[in-house]
Amino acid sequence: MAVDDPLMHPELQPYADQVRWLCEAKVEEFRLMGYDSIDVDSFWAYVCTRLPRPLSLHRLVDVILSAKPNDYMTYVTLGAFRGDLGMPDDV
Repeated sequence: MAVDDPLMHPELQPYADQVRWLCEAKVEEFRLMGYDSIDVDSFWAYVCTRLPRPLSLHRLVDVILSAKPNDYMTYVTLGAFRGDLGMPDDV
């Protein structure tokens, strides 16, 4: 979730550092459920695709907290079919 990340929308930059810990916690939750290939950056990319407009901090937090492993895996699978997501090496 670097500020110069190409996936980073300009309106998300003020919030990125504030919610990084929340993304890390959600990734850890997914790992505890057996989804070991997820990382914070790919989860952040998923979150960026799910954000409603206009953006606000509470909507961003809602998207992160309501993320489900099935929704994330669907996002990764569709991205792999389209070829616009890099799959982790250990998958």
